Amino acid sequence: MAGFAGSAVPSHAPTAGPDDTHGRLFEAVLKPPAVAISSATADTSPVGKANDTPEAQRTRRILAGIVWDSLDKSPEDRRLVAKIDWFILSYVCIAYFVKYLDQTNVSNAYVSGMKEDLGMHGNDLNLLTTYWTIGYILGQIPSQIIMTRVPPSVWLPSLELTWSLLVIGMAGAQDLRTLHVLRFFVGLLEASAYPGIMTLLGSWYRPEEQCKRACIYQASSSIAQMFGGYLQAALYRSMNGAHGLAAWRWLFVFDGVIGVPIALYGFFAIPNSPATTRARWLSPDERRRAADRMHAVGRSSVDRTRLSLRTLANIFREWPVYLFTASFVCYIQATRVYAYFNVWLKSTGRYSVEQVNTIPTAGFGLLVVVTLVFAWTSDGLQTRWPVIVWGASMSLAGAVVLSATVRADIAAPNHAAIMAGFFLTYLTTGTAGVCMTYMTEVLSYNYLHRAVVIAIADTAAYAFVAWLPLVIFNTGEAPFFHIGYKMTAVFLSLQIVFILLVPVAQKRWPVGQYEDRRDASPGTEP
Repeated sequence: MAGFAGSAVPSHAPTAGPDDTHGRLFEAVLKPPAVAISSATADTSPVGKANDTPEAQRTRRILAGIVWDSLDKSPEDRRLVAKIDWFILSYVCIAYFVKYLDQTNVSNAYVSGMKEDLGMHGNDLNLLTTYWTIGYILGQIPSQIIMTRVPPSVWLPSLELTWSLLVIGMAGAQDLRTLHVLRFFVGLLEASAYPGIMTLLGSWYRPEEQCKRACIYQASSSIAQMFGGYLQAALYRSMNGAHGLAAWRWLFVFDGVIGVPIALYGFFAIPNSPATTRARWLSPDERRRAADRMHAVGRSSVDRTRLSLRTLANIFREWPVYLFTASFVCYIQATRVYAYFNVWLKSTGRYSVEQVNTIPTAGFGLLVVVTLVFAWTSDGLQTRWPVIVWGASMSLAGAVVLSATVRADIAAPNHAAIMAGFFLTYLTTGTAGVCMTYMTEVLSYNYLHRAVVIAIADTAAYAFVAWLPLVIFNTGEAPFFHIGYKMTAVFLSLQIVFILLVPVAQKRWPVGQYEDRRDASPGTEP
């Protein structure tokens, strides 16, 4: 894994990750100019001044790189990164926005008439999530493996187009059984999105660039959930009963229709890998430069090996698959709690249907802000695990508040404290992009290892989501989940413990020692 300066590192050698170089910004100021700054020279820097001293120019570049990481690069690299941002980042953010709308719209539909229309009760809402999750679990690892052989520019948008049509079909469901089947297939197809896009970002962005993009991508899910609440409120107000359809059915129609043009755009925008891309928006020189950029930081964006028993054995002989999976499992379970915010709001009897849908959007607005704060902090200091612990600790405080205040034996609960507790539980979600960047950097030495470990971590996390909410967040107990809030605090505590073990393991057990160097060398990838 490359350091901030971008020097290549042999895959079998101990590597210095971001957390081994905490405060690298301050060290860089003290280094000679040739090491501390990028390849851009003083007269090509967009932030330098002709009469600046070399030290001042170097400091300006470092600070400019923190504000936005392409500002301290050569003009050619700035143009290339701008193009990559324009096409890749625009597609992945909008696609994830749509994906999250389609994934979470049942919650908005449930509190907007679907419960009454379909006679839902007890755990029926959780079962809709469970069927989606089963499909998601089954689809992730196969999708990641297929994506190493089928071009992502074909695979990812094809699946998005298909699941968008299925979401439209949910509007016509007349019973829960139909919804169960459709939710399963939507989950199966959506399984490609999150791990596939995180793998794609890791193939095109350098270590000092990836975290910002991963977090901007992650923030699009928060914007989707904000939009979903406002969309359902607007549909309930203006289209409930229009053309014989209830507002919750119109929600599925709108969410599905939005996804179709985005999927079509993906066929053009996704460039596959730097070594094999044939994207029309990249010139031959830009394609070579993109491949050289990743090679310079020791990151394999291609894979010459096929998945085999030996490759799987090598993955499970190293610590990253265990620590990152354990941490991510705990993280995902901890984020389940705020899905029941609107359920609590409805149970109070204080709020209208519109308010029940819109009040939780404030949490997602807060989440967008903290996600970007986490991204710029992590890239600016070139450190990952402290930022993850920071976010988890704030959500832990919220879970403790909910455990103490949302109880059936409290006659007059403190509504302000409960609202604050729910809003705090949103914050750990803002570290997901940081966590995936951390995983990518540790596994820089091998493309296939990255793809598989990301899929394993996400699959394991959602394997628990398939059944655990039925136990700890039984909607028949809503809103007094007597163990749900406590278990959220436990999961956040465990997430902190597991992520703290990662920098310890990095120092004691270097990764990539079981792989031949040819496994991570340039080769053939879709």
